Amino acid sequence: MIVVITGTPGVGKTTLAKALATELGWKRLHLSYYYKTISTGYNKEKQCYDIDMKKFEELVVKKSAKDNLIIDSHIAHLLPTKMVDLCVVITCSNLKKLEKRLNGRKYSAKKVRENLDVEIFQVCLLEAREKRHKLIVVDCKTKNMVTKLLHEIKRSINT
Repeated sequence: MIVVITGTPGVGKTTLAKALATELGWKRLHLSYYYKTISTGYNKEKQCYDIDMKKFEELVVKKSAKDNLIIDSHIAHLLPTKMVDLCVVITCSNLKKLEKRLNGRKYSAKKVRENLDVEIFQVCLLEAREKRHKLIVVDCKTKNMVTKLLHEIKRSINT
């Protein structure tokens, strides 16, 4: 089984993925560790790696061959629907909070603005819906987000 956790950088994907992997005893694929190996190169203008989706899919197939897998990445929702059992999209309606987190990562002003725009226009959610993934959507401002979401995800994957 493969569960992807996606959303704009800074919304809490890794926090949730770590908690979920620990709770369920699943493997976690934190995609940023593999960006160099699955990219076509570094895009200086966008300050990120351009990901080769074929290499990304091959990595997921390899990592999920023996184990249930949780993938956290802002592009995880771009995987083909046939590969994803559940897609969790984390949003952040508190843009000031998100901006503070992004600035804390020492992103350039341009990159912070770009990520805020991605969140405002709900790009990850719209793309996940276009892929027709089985979705759970949660706002990161939700109190006890991890606990509540763990319960909802466990219920969803057991149905």
